[in-house]
Amino acid sequence: MASWTEWKLSDITWGIILPLIVAFLIIIFPLELSKILLDVDPGGTLNAILTDGLGEAILTIGVPLFAGLIWNKWAGGGAGFLCGSIYALYVNDVYAASQMFQSNMMIGDISNLGFVVSAMLIGFIAGSLNRGSFSFRRMLIAALVAGMIAGLFQLWTGLLSPIGMITDIPYSAFLILLPRLIYGIIIPIFVTVFGWFDITPKQRT
Repeated sequence: MASWTEWKLSDITWGIILPLIVAFLIIIFPLELSKILLDVDPGGTLNAILTDGLGEAILTIGVPLFAGLIWNKWAGGGAGFLCGSIYALYVNDVYAASQMFQSNMMIGDISNLGFVVSAMLIGFIAGSLNRGSFSFRRMLIAALVAGMIAGLFQLWTGLLSPIGMITDIPYSAFLILLPRLIYGIIIPIFVTVFGWFDITPKQRT
């Protein structure tokens, strides 16, 4: 444990500079990428997946998947419950603020609960299949399988929605599954890098 007089350059680098760089990238990335994607895909499909849906992807896919792979199934499921609940509340408030539906409609919509359960599933399944391994191949398989299952579950709850949230099933399946496949590849890379530097909440044996 460091005393109050022990300060190193690495403290500044890892404690201030690196987090600030990541924070700026999280904000700048969707802004700049949005302009590029609109030129490539004027219809806005790629924009909806990669930029407009960035908050949803981080909360309901990225965080629980990361927690499940780097720690265990309980951490993944718990992170999914917390992050999924936050996103579900956000969605409910967005619809309420825009007055698109009756004030109590989204509260009772089963697809809203689907965000929570889907996020729990992806974290728990990934952690269960990975079993604490830092093997990239195992993490990749666990993440992709978890993403597919959670995505299909999310699609199913959307189909049950009384407000008709999903009308075009193939298109909706594409929008739901693609981010989960992308993060299913990216997150294992992050966890592998963390493993190289022995940055993990659990004791390595």
